[in-house]
Amino acid sequence: MTFTKEQLRIISEYPLADIVNSFRTKLRDSQEANNPRQEDIASLLSALVGSTAAFNLPSPDGSGNLAFKLFTIQQNVRGGNVKPDSFRSLTRCVIENESTDVQIWQAVLAIIESLDVHTPPSSIVPTFKGTPVKPSSSRLGDSETRDVVEGELFFEIRDCTFRNVGGFWDKFFDPKRWLNEQRAMLRALMKAHNGKRWIDFPNPSHEQPVWEWLQALEKDYLVDARHKLRTTKSAHQFEERKGQMDLFFQPATNRAKDNFRYKDVLVVGEQKKSDDKSRFKADLLQLTRHVRSVFADQPTRRFVHAFTLCASVMELWVFDRSGPYSSGTFDVHEEPDKFARALVGYATMDDDAMGLDTFIERKGGSRSITLDDTNGGTSKVQLMNPMVRQKAVVCRGTTCFMTRGKQVAKFSWASDKRELEYKQLKLAEERGVQGVAKAVAYRQITTIADLREDLVFPDRHRFRSDVLIDESSSATASTDSSSQKRKSSSDVASDDTSEPKRRRSNRIESGRLQTVGQQLSANKRKPSLYSTGEDPWDNRIYVCLVVSPAGRVISDFGSIKELLEAMRDAIRAHQSLFVTGNILHRDISSNNIIITNPETADSFKGMLIDLDLAKVADTGPSGARHRTGTMQFMAIEVLRQTDHTYRHDLESFFYVLLWMCARESWSKHGLTGGGHPPKSSLLRKWEVGSFRDIADAKEGHMTVNSLERIMGEFPQSLDMAKPLCLRIRSILFGDTARLHFGTPVGEPCKLYQPIIAAFNEALDKIPSSQ
Repeated sequence: MTFTKEQLRIISEYPLADIVNSFRTKLRDSQEANNPRQEDIASLLSALVGSTAAFNLPSPDGSGNLAFKLFTIQQNVRGGNVKPDSFRSLTRCVIENESTDVQIWQAVLAIIESLDVHTPPSSIVPTFKGTPVKPSSSRLGDSETRDVVEGELFFEIRDCTFRNVGGFWDKFFDPKRWLNEQRAMLRALMKAHNGKRWIDFPNPSHEQPVWEWLQALEKDYLVDARHKLRTTKSAHQFEERKGQMDLFFQPATNRAKDNFRYKDVLVVGEQKKSDDKSRFKADLLQLTRHVRSVFADQPTRRFVHAFTLCASVMELWVFDRSGPYSSGTFDVHEEPDKFARALVGYATMDDDAMGLDTFIERKGGSRSITLDDTNGGTSKVQLMNPMVRQKAVVCRGTTCFMTRGKQVAKFSWASDKRELEYKQLKLAEERGVQGVAKAVAYRQITTIADLREDLVFPDRHRFRSDVLIDESSSATASTDSSSQKRKSSSDVASDDTSEPKRRRSNRIESGRLQTVGQQLSANKRKPSLYSTGEDPWDNRIYVCLVVSPAGRVISDFGSIKELLEAMRDAIRAHQSLFVTGNILHRDISSNNIIITNPETADSFKGMLIDLDLAKVADTGPSGARHRTGTMQFMAIEVLRQTDHTYRHDLESFFYVLLWMCARESWSKHGLTGGGHPPKSSLLRKWEVGSFRDIADAKEGHMTVNSLERIMGEFPQSLDMAKPLCLRIRSILFGDTARLHFGTPVGEPCKLYQPIIAAFNEALDKIPSSQ
């Protein structure tokens, strides 16, 4: 083991002379250190734990300091779990007068490394070996500001954006595959170009004149097209959301005077009066924000077309669940055929080319899908209203529908690197797991690889800010500064590579200083997730899975008793999944716990669904590029990217309980007791910010004093839940001022049993009338 200069400075500054001298005689009496006594070893380790150097020297795996590691080993020595002869090299160093502190600490490190492998400590403090967590804008509601949403969206698309994709035009806008009517529109439209430029194209290209020019083209050449170009600039607003969309296509059957809804949008467009390359990132994020809303209101859509028109420069985009990719830019005057093909293509595309959910059958106002059932046959499932939907772009796009047969149909884009949920559910059933929904029918619809067939992807687009922002941080930590910079031509994320090198360097350095002050230091970046040999993008498999029984999401609880019963039984289900099935769920959230009828759910009043991120315990990483989850409910150490254990899932259950009581209960008229929710909630800090910010906020909130402040946000009718919350906090984090995060080794019942018992005690105190 070679120490760094800083570590050597610490060793020199905090010598071990007093500790070594006091133990030298004792150890010499223990048969020349060849057979050291257990009590002497434990005392030596205790003294080393208390040394200043131990608290300042980092552990070999980076998970804390040497003092913490030595304390864990010392506890195992006292418990008889480690043989004293494992410490012979250390005791020899202490006995020999010639030994230096450096040699003693080298012996300590050797012991730590060897015992980490062979000796189970009293508490597992895992290092990160799994799939990194990726931020998702799905945690943000419609009420969030534009800057916050776009900040999150940037972290969704920054590693999976591609421009100048080969084969783009042939795949989506190839006139050779068009019908005669489409080619006739194309020939007619080209007459509006005089050989040098488009006739009557506005100069300067302000928004209103360009809109009127496009309307004229549509009226003259695209009158019979199935899709019509619209804008919200004409005083019409989208329902339920703020903001305007510059241009978009919708079905011709929708009248222009109707209120426009994102569920009617077919193609998203952004138009700017100038081609300012420094605004590329800002314009793309504005486009992405609208695409996010389209996916939210059309959750089973496969992909969304979009475009930007900046002065006379156009770029066509396609967004799917693995990110956006484009045709590259072109000038509409210099390449008029591309502009004409785009306009005719958007106006005439069929549902399949538009990316709509052609796999869902619509008839008489009802929707259904045909799947393969578990008996080897097929079944048609009728879909009712969505129960759950995910508001993000690059994500699993999970959407759950109640079916007419009282089951749940779930659509999801799963990584092809992970075991599909259908197989996980079948494995759980075969192993006798209870309290987890059972698979009834299944269908693989498509894959990202199929959607991107015949396309040639270059290297991913690198935003200027790639060198400034840590992989593990979330965008919202720098939202304020990024929104200010977008208003200036000195945007650090500019993609204008034509500016002078010195000016560009100064701008990047200025941006670096701002960003480092808000997020992690640039020298702590995680290794790139796009190492040589990996696929350029994440392939996902789109599946529909029907599970039984059906239920209501936990946030639909109607009473404190129903909430606690459902939470308790969902934890029982998790225990069965982990202990009996040897499967770790890893994605406990309010969307994955359902309230069930015990008569149809094996006596469970709450069950677990969604095993998309589940894995067989103790298996290696899946190879998937990112693991998304719900930030509000992620365990503190998972946010800090340690390996996921069953204790982390139990911690997530606790966060769900707190969230239900402090946030969701205020929407239940029978629970508010005439009170009013707080104007601002402490739990807001669990929603927005970097991974580090959210982890730090949760850690601070898990002290008794802070938890009591959170419980102060409960309606008065939920006071009976407060002792339960304090009890669970104690079980998970301990009763000392210092929080404990490790997972107990041995039987998992050490955590499951007291938590379930705490729920039972709380339920026993609820009057039968409630």
